[in-house]
Amino acid sequence: MSYTWLVLALVLVAEVLLRWRDSSFTPPPSRVAGAFVDLWWSGPAHRLFASDAFVADVGASMFRLLVGYALAVSVGTVVGVALGRSRRLEWLCAPVVRLGVATPAVVLIPIAIVLLGINDRMPIFVIAFGSIWPVVFNTMDGVANVDRLALNSARAIGLRRVDRFRFVVLPAALPRILAGARVSLGIAVVLMVSSELYASTSGVGYQILLQQQKFDTPRMFAGVVMACAIGILFNALFGLYERWALRGRPTVGRSA
Repeated sequence: MSYTWLVLALVLVAEVLLRWRDSSFTPPPSRVAGAFVDLWWSGPAHRLFASDAFVADVGASMFRLLVGYALAVSVGTVVGVALGRSRRLEWLCAPVVRLGVATPAVVLIPIAIVLLGINDRMPIFVIAFGSIWPVVFNTMDGVANVDRLALNSARAIGLRRVDRFRFVVLPAALPRILAGARVSLGIAVVLMVSSELYASTSGVGYQILLQQQKFDTPRMFAGVVMACAIGILFNALFGLYERWALRGRPTVGRSA
């Protein structure tokens, strides 16, 4: 509740100061709110007032984000488990993983445009490639650091390898896997907007660039607000899933 009051207070202060300044480049929040409704929620009632821009651009952005992020999490988890279970494979691939973590995925956008063209595959590739590395790194670390006593106990009672992974390794590594997936989600949202700003014919990033080129500052900020709203929505949904996934799960960590 205290954060809500803080945000409202900041918006009110910004409204007063920006109205007093009266600059076309820094519109007050009320003008941005009006542009937000006009740009995104001025459609017919049977579409829940979603505008054509919302259907075309927000729909495109969310599709790219979901596909790219799903690829990053699924492939990253599989690769991370393989590296975490094999010390030799981890030793061989660790430099590649560290290089991937340290490389800004935004620099790959020009290469992706040359290889894939300006279409949905380009942002999906950039999102997937840029957000996969935190999942790989955290999964690898979580699987590699499962308590050896727990694994030895599972072997002693005759659990098969598949059952050891299901009942010991996965519950122990799940918090780290989800932590990597949460970091990757933030990266995926940034890459979604960045790729659409750089080269795209649809999407929230494209709409932001289009309004900037038109010098329609309120609508440009309305696009920024929509990008922020998408990030907040997906983070909130992920938080709900994370609480559900970890509820009642045994946590097996490395002994102190």
